[in-house]
Amino acid sequence: MLYQRYFKNGQRLLLKALKTEEDGRTELLTVYMDGGGSEIFVLNLPYGNDAADQFPFSEGMLFELSSEILGLGIRVTGTFLERVDGKRIALKIKPDLQMFQRRAAKRIDCRLGLRFTRGQDAFKALRSTWEKNIELLHSPNSPLSMEGFKPCQVNISSGGIRFPLRPPVTPAELCLMLIDLGDGLLPVCTLAEIIWTRTSEDETIVHSGMRFINILETDQQRIEKFIAEHKP
Repeated sequence: MLYQRYFKNGQRLLLKALKTEEDGRTELLTVYMDGGGSEIFVLNLPYGNDAADQFPFSEGMLFELSSEILGLGIRVTGTFLERVDGKRIALKIKPDLQMFQRRAAKRIDCRLGLRFTRGQDAFKALRSTWEKNIELLHSPNSPLSMEGFKPCQVNISSGGIRFPLRPPVTPAELCLMLIDLGDGLLPVCTLAEIIWTRTSEDETIVHSGMRFINILETDQQRIEKFIAEHKP
């Protein structure tokens, strides 16, 4: 099957890890089409020169690759084949191309408590910290309360968040954050990637739209519940 009419060189795509065992986690990566043919896609990861070595890819690992065309979602699955170099991987693509209607996630403007750490070209370290935080937050020894949250005006959905940052800010920069939903539970921990930016007129802040690339599905459900309860 020829996919070139749907997936073109330089096109930004979303790579989602599909687990054979349900573990309640969402894991996403931004990738860019960088060659290949009808059965093999070469994908470029924008997280630094050794990005392909920072994610635990393994032979045969199953992924979904998706994008948008003419307002519709388009997706195909494939298995990890090899690391081409430090920034690129190759996937063997399956003949299961699908069109689908994207569902817009419900969003809300609100004020939430945040704690976050920014990192450029630090995917492995931040992902490892996210793993440790998740383990701590869901262990019997988890803290009963946490401090140090800064109130911040945000726009949030179960898939991402927008709030202002101090410049400089670049797309693909990562942000490890804790989000206090004010529901009496421990904070949501997520690793987010900056997808788009818009600088204020006085250039003192950068409005940054982020996608959650590592987050528990239960935490996404908590965010959806929060939005449903606070949506005007």
